[in-house]
Order: sequence, then C-alpha cells, then structure tokens
Amino acid sequence: MSFSYDAKTEVATSELPTEKHCALAELGGLVRTCGKIEDDYSLSLVTELDTLFSRVCELIKMLYNTENSLNLQRKVKQNNVVRFHIIFPKDLSVQVLKDTYVLRENYAGELEISNSISRHLIENDCCQRQFIKGVFMGCASANIVIKDINDLKKHTGGYHLEFVFSNHTLAGDFAHILSQYDIYSKIMQRKKLTVVYIKEAEIVSDCLALVGANNAVLALQNEFAVREVRNQLNRQLNCMNSNLEKMVDASLKQINAIEYIRDTIGLESLNDNLYELCMLRLANPDETLENLAKLMNPPLTKSGVNHRLRKIVKMANDLKKNNEEE
Repeated sequence: MSFSYDAKTEVATSELPTEKHCALAELGGLVRTCGKIEDDYSLSLVTELDTLFSRVCELIKMLYNTENSLNLQRKVKQNNVVRFHIIFPKDLSVQVLKDTYVLRENYAGELEISNSISRHLIENDCCQRQFIKGVFMGCASANIVIKDINDLKKHTGGYHLEFVFSNHTLAGDFAHILSQYDIYSKIMQRKKLTVVYIKEAEIVSDCLALVGANNAVLALQNEFAVREVRNQLNRQLNCMNSNLEKMVDASLKQINAIEYIRDTIGLESLNDNLYELCMLRLANPDETLENLAKLMNPPLTKSGVNHRLRKIVKMANDLKKNNEEE
C-alpha cells in the first residue's frame, strides 16, 4: 500500500474521541471531504479505507445512539481501484448534515449547502484537531515513497502532502485552521477542485504528528535520515571522482611533458633534482604528489614536488613553442 494509505489507516484505527463535540467535528471533517450529497440530501462517504466503516459506525453510535444504521457497498473502478461507499439512511443523512453545519437554513428558511467551515463545529482546540483528523482520513494524499534502507539508488521524490476540496472557500478555511498549528500550506486550483498542499518535509511531519499518525512520522523521519546519509555519500563520491579525474589529467600532462623533453633535448640535460623527479614520475604514473614527495631523496614536501613538475611542464611547453617557430 501507499504511504498515505497506511497513514490514514493508522489514524482510522486510532482511539476514538471521548466527547460528543469532538466526534461531531471529526464526522464533519469526513463529510466535508469524502462526503457525497445527493439532491435529496441523502449522504454517503466514499473512501478507499476499509477500516473507516467501523469507525464511522462508532461515531454515529456515540452521537445518535443508533446501531447498524449504516450500509457498506464495495465498488471497483478502473485499474482495480476499490472504493467503499458508507451509506447513511435518509433521515440520519439530513440530521448529520445539519449537525455538522454542512446544511443550513437561508434567510428564506430553505435548506442549502454551506461552502464554509462553521466556527461552531470547531470552537475548541480539541474539536479543531479532530476535524483535521476527519479531513486527513477523508482526502489526504501524498507522493512520499519509503524505500528499503538497502536500496542504494538516489531518492528523487519529494515530500508532498495534499488535501483536496470541492471549492476554494473550504480550502481556504482549512488552510487557516492548519496555520494555527504552525502548519503553513499553499492553495492551487486543479480543474474543478481546490488543493491545499504542503511540500516542506518537516511541516509534512508536523501535520502527520498532529493527526496522530505516529508510525508514519517515524517512517518519515527514518526516510529523512536515510536520504541525508545517501546524499552525503553521493557528494563525497562525486568529490572523490572529480579529484581523481583532476589527478589523472595532471599526471598525463606531466608525463607527456617529460616524454617530450626526453625525445627532444634528453632528460640528461636537466639538473639532478628535475631528472630524479622525471624518472620517478615515469616509473610511478599513478602516484599522488604526496607519495612522489616521499620517494624523493631527500624527501620533499608536496608543494615542492608540485613546483618542480610545473617547472618541467613549462620547460616542455617552451621547447614546443621554440620548435614550432623554427
């Protein structure tokens, strides 16, 4: 299953709220996100979570003291996508919609759907948290992939968590609620839907912690650590490879210079110090400057060897220039 499915399942199987106002807030979050309202105000919840049915039944039992009043239908769409429809009885549907402030009376006394989240539903901090839980279970999705720790491939995926709403007003209200917990999000339009999304890794983790998806938080924190270690190793390897390429290029340049001097004026024409270094470099083409310095008699510093090799390369370049002019 996906990361978001596991996280939502964890929340759906967590402890139920103990207060009715919190239970109503959670139910309101579900109705606002995965609720399907017909023209006659009949209500159903559409979800991919098979565990949500029992939780909603418990919420309804707590709020309305009714049992076995909900029906569950399993429907399969294209690509074997399974959706569960939690169907409310007609009389209960209207009651739930009114109690969650989704259905209100207008000035003419007629019932109509409200596009905003009522402050009466989330008056207390505990209710706000339960409402966020309901929204999370109802519409949260993430592109986060938790890979096996032994997978050495670089992880290119980001940390994207989003909530999909039917209109901009609902999305704006929800983004404001999240901001009260220092969870700052952005809003974008996707066709006819409005999406509240979070892309910063730590804020995604904070949001998961807020809804009580503790296992998801641990998995995400572990993923942070694994990715950081892998990225650090990749940076070190890239640096090592870059330095190795530079060292090989410099060695080839030095050897070419030495061979040119040998084939033109002869290495014997050089002073003893340069002659010894030329012979060492030809005999040890893969050695670093530091190791060449140790092989000199007497030993030199790395900078001393580098200075002499630069002098040899310059001498070869000057010889080439003079030969070309002639």
